[in-house]
Amino acid sequence: MLAVLLGFCSIASAALEREKALLAQGEYAQAIGQLEKVLVVVPDDAEAAALLLQARLETGQYRQALEQGEQFLKRRSSPAVAEKTAEAALRLGKYERADAVLGSYSTPTANWLRGALAERKGQTEAARAAWQRVVNSDPADLSGEELGVVAEALASLGRFQQAHQLYRQAMEMAPKNAAIRAAWGNLLLRKHNPADAEGLFREALEINPNHTGALLGMAELAASRWEGQAAERLQNALQVHPNLAEARVLLARLHLEQDEHEAAAKELDAALQVNPRMLEAWSLQAVNEYLQGDETAVENQWLPRILKENPRFGKVFADLGDFSLLKRQYVIAVGFFRRAVKTDPDLAEARADLGINLLRLGKEQEARQALEEAYSQDPSNIWTVNTLRLMDSFSRFDSLQTEHFSGKLHQSESAVLRPYVEQLLEEALESLRKRYQYTPPDKVVFEMYPDHEDFAVRTVGLPGLGALGASFGPVVVMDSPSARPRGTFHWGSTLWHELAHVITLGITDYRVPRWFTEGLSVYEENNSRAGWGDPMTLDTVQALQKGQLIPLENLDTAFIRPKHPSQVAFAYFQAGMICEYIVEKYGFEKIIALLDAYGRKRSDAEAFREVLQVRLAEFDAQFLAYARERTYGFAEAVKLEGVRDGQPEAVLRAIPEASPNHYFSRLRLAQAALEKKQWQQAIAEAEAAKHLFPLYVDEGNPYEILAQAHLELGNKEQAVAELLLWKKTKGRNPKTFSQLATWLRELGRTDEAIQTLEDLLYIDPFDPKVHELLGDWYQETSAPRKAVREFAVLLGLDPPDRAGAHYRLAEAYHAIADMANARRQVLAALEIAPGYRPAQKLLLELSGK
Repeated sequence: MLAVLLGFCSIASAALEREKALLAQGEYAQAIGQLEKVLVVVPDDAEAAALLLQARLETGQYRQALEQGEQFLKRRSSPAVAEKTAEAALRLGKYERADAVLGSYSTPTANWLRGALAERKGQTEAARAAWQRVVNSDPADLSGEELGVVAEALASLGRFQQAHQLYRQAMEMAPKNAAIRAAWGNLLLRKHNPADAEGLFREALEINPNHTGALLGMAELAASRWEGQAAERLQNALQVHPNLAEARVLLARLHLEQDEHEAAAKELDAALQVNPRMLEAWSLQAVNEYLQGDETAVENQWLPRILKENPRFGKVFADLGDFSLLKRQYVIAVGFFRRAVKTDPDLAEARADLGINLLRLGKEQEARQALEEAYSQDPSNIWTVNTLRLMDSFSRFDSLQTEHFSGKLHQSESAVLRPYVEQLLEEALESLRKRYQYTPPDKVVFEMYPDHEDFAVRTVGLPGLGALGASFGPVVVMDSPSARPRGTFHWGSTLWHELAHVITLGITDYRVPRWFTEGLSVYEENNSRAGWGDPMTLDTVQALQKGQLIPLENLDTAFIRPKHPSQVAFAYFQAGMICEYIVEKYGFEKIIALLDAYGRKRSDAEAFREVLQVRLAEFDAQFLAYARERTYGFAEAVKLEGVRDGQPEAVLRAIPEASPNHYFSRLRLAQAALEKKQWQQAIAEAEAAKHLFPLYVDEGNPYEILAQAHLELGNKEQAVAELLLWKKTKGRNPKTFSQLATWLRELGRTDEAIQTLEDLLYIDPFDPKVHELLGDWYQETSAPRKAVREFAVLLGLDPPDRAGAHYRLAEAYHAIADMANARRQVLAALEIAPGYRPAQKLLLELSGK
């Protein structure tokens, strides 16, 4: 009999190796089936029992794992079985049973679980003591899996660098362990290292395609990047593990971001069916109530309930702060972040969020204090580090002060930008204030950054942001024109756009939906001055071709979690057109009424029904007809297929014969005729192209072809007319602006030439020749004060002929009878060039000789 038992033991041992392999590869159902068979024959095999419980944990069979584990432990003790059983109890919210199961076991995993249980109850000191016991384990006695547990304990204690080192050692000892890679990836994700986290998650999934930790990590990664596939990845994890409460909570978060309150509640209920005491789910239930306007329930029911369970669960306030930020409610968010760190002073990320958002509100001193405290808690937080570095650079900025604004411009460009920025800020605010009948209660903070990455850090804490500007209500920050390639960025239009946010956010107490505030900003910049606003892009045309108009109820989601990268730009375009449609059909007063409704916490459906007497579906249908009328002709004409570089003219001619409304074939034929000096043919084809798609103003546009052809035929007036139309249609090329100004001047239309160069300054203010011409033309047209401005800016650009610039500025000062400054400038000219005769003559005149 003993021989038989020993023989079976060897067979069982071999079988367990197979089951371990099945478990490691994610073949959970097979592993469970085989392990159950082993335990039928050898019921007290602790290793088989622990493996079976692990398989059940991986597939969400928590109740079976808890019951089987407790039954096994009644027969015999086993640290491994106790650990798995306690984990099952913890995941079910049965914390007291988990404590009881762990008993006197003192393995690293048992102590880590004790720490996790203590943390769940807000017993911070007990949790840290338990994790310290894990860290005190002798590494020489530990397996790779146990080293991973020690690494997690180090991370829980805030010793992140040591945790990283130990995870690396654990991976070397257990190269086929997916859990170690997933756990390390999760730590890297928490520490804002998504690239390395993704690498580890992918490695884990190569080992075990069904590892829910890695699947969940990939979903969290997608969510952190605001990618649309986050929900799909979570569903993949739930197929393997239907009781993965963490996935349910993240799904709920995604739904809440899109104002899908019922769907969020459903996911949270599912999570709480698994673990009724899951505080992360309770927290999002509080958020759900808050977002629906029931602040009383949050303060009087949810918060007391959560804090009774765990008095240090500051994360609920951090969650409320995060969702307030999504709604652009920055002041409210700061209040929640303050409560978060007061409840749990160890929440370094919430403290960093507090500092970043204090800075967004212009409270620099408080922001620095919070950020320095956050850095002392977690030096690896790149958001904190980047923002502190940016604040250190503020010493290199000059102060900006006007009647209604305060802020900063970089010293390297302050002399050039200041006069135009200050004038446009006050002009835009006055215009918007009158239209909306709202004045910001305090000075608006305005900042411009010559380095786009600094602007990105200022707005989101990390470099890489694609936006040009951002408004936080009382604070506006944006790229300066030098942050972008010259001639590609209309900074004046962007400034106007961001100031419109100041108005719409303020007038609604930050309750305006994202799509409406963005749409109004697009509408306002389009109507601020002729030629302002963004031109229609080919991406927008292609979206129109595909019928990708977004239902209004989903428009906010397109800004927050776009389905594809180009959808955000299209959402801006559509939101702006919706506002244009509302103004045209209902009148601008309905815009004001909608803002009032949103300020009274009305939803889109409620606001549209109350103000426009229309349901959202009806409005969508009406807007679709409007959009088709306004744009779909362009969409049909702009076909990219069939036209390639280098095609023979005969092939190009065949395209419009078969498809007369083919824009690019017409444009290519116009270009070909221009190259052959067939001026009349170029005009005919370019006119046909312009008729099909008049909004195309990029390189090779029909307006410039027409201008050149008309000029060659001796019709400069018509050439000018084409370029004026190009400019009005949102053309941006600085060289074309300068050419237009020159031709206008040659035709004796100096006032229009001046206006053209003034318009150019909002695209490219750094061309010395433009300021020199403007200064001269202002002098000729008896506008010496403007000439003073231009020649002063010219000096700020450090022109090659500094003596000449000083002299011109002296002349301008002389013209306005500012003799002291005139003398100062003429002396500066003579200091550079003592023999400069015009300057000598002016000095004599100023001296009365």
